[in-house]
Amino acid sequence: MWPTQLSGSSPARAWSNRGLRSRMPAILGIAALLAGASIGSWLSIRGGQPAKPALYGTGRPTPATLWTWDGNAYTSRPVPSTGPSSNAADMAYDRSRGLIVLWDHGCASMVMGFQGGCIAQVNRTWTWDGRTWTAHQTQTNPTAAGPGAMLFDGRLGRVVYVNGAGKAWTWGGYDWAALPLPGGPNIPVPGSATDSSSFAVGYDERRDLLVFAIFGATWSWNGSRWTEIASGIDPADARPDAHLVYDNAHQQLVYVGSHDTWTWDGTRWQQHLQPAIAAGTMVYDRVRATILLVQPDSSDCDRTACGTTTWTWDSAAWTRIPMVGGPLLPLTRSGGSALPLAFDEALGVTVMFASAS
Repeated sequence: MWPTQLSGSSPARAWSNRGLRSRMPAILGIAALLAGASIGSWLSIRGGQPAKPALYGTGRPTPATLWTWDGNAYTSRPVPSTGPSSNAADMAYDRSRGLIVLWDHGCASMVMGFQGGCIAQVNRTWTWDGRTWTAHQTQTNPTAAGPGAMLFDGRLGRVVYVNGAGKAWTWGGYDWAALPLPGGPNIPVPGSATDSSSFAVGYDERRDLLVFAIFGATWSWNGSRWTEIASGIDPADARPDAHLVYDNAHQQLVYVGSHDTWTWDGTRWQQHLQPAIAAGTMVYDRVRATILLVQPDSSDCDRTACGTTTWTWDSAAWTRIPMVGGPLLPLTRSGGSALPLAFDEALGVTVMFASAS
């Protein structure tokens, strides 16, 4: 048999005897359920579409950081909110003006989620005088196409940017101008069906040549004509973020591949054994006459940031610099494009730009 209800304890009477304090959670819970159901029905009716999934992240630009290396230690310098902040930038030292030039062309504000993404794309050129950033309102801007290279062309006396499709621009101090390179090598557009290899660009200061290392061959541009050299880097050593940096002390261009390091003396490439430093960005330190390479270290991460490792090249071998308190990369930046590096000849320090977007 079902239990017999006791006299004087009906459900309605039991409810009415509860205090207001004990009844409030139940009332609020029922109200919330009803409100949620009503809003859900309204959203479904409105436009006939389901509600959008939640997006995570504020979408506000996160301040970037400049790190400087003086040969002994790194020093961090937060970039003000008025400075560059995107997750893709290229940087080089302008010897003609004594300034660092940075072209900021990535995303400065992102949100995470099923329908998240970039909500603040930027395209602006900045200069750094060692103390402050200056934004330039340009009429012309380079066009990004895959990983590019920014360098100082001593023959032109200007900073040059070359994109991943082999198109070039020069910085005149106030604006960019296209740099025609007619009759050059055929470089597939990055990401296209014919893009089967990568290439790197560097400036040979001794010979005043813009050098394109297209794997299997090498091309040089002297300002008026192209010259092809059969000697090239092994395509098996190709890297999508490849860089060519000129080692002034040894008068050679240096390339870090997936497995080996390569040097070019103007005639041929020479192959060198290399430790596990396939990813990283290089710069030539003119004060200490060595090449510096900074590599993101995804094995050294906590809940907020990832570390980096720093290496130096002496023309024959790489040496890892032991340190504590090196550059930290926000987790959101650790998987981004290559870290922009430039050597500030006026201050005698290497400058690294690390965005947090």
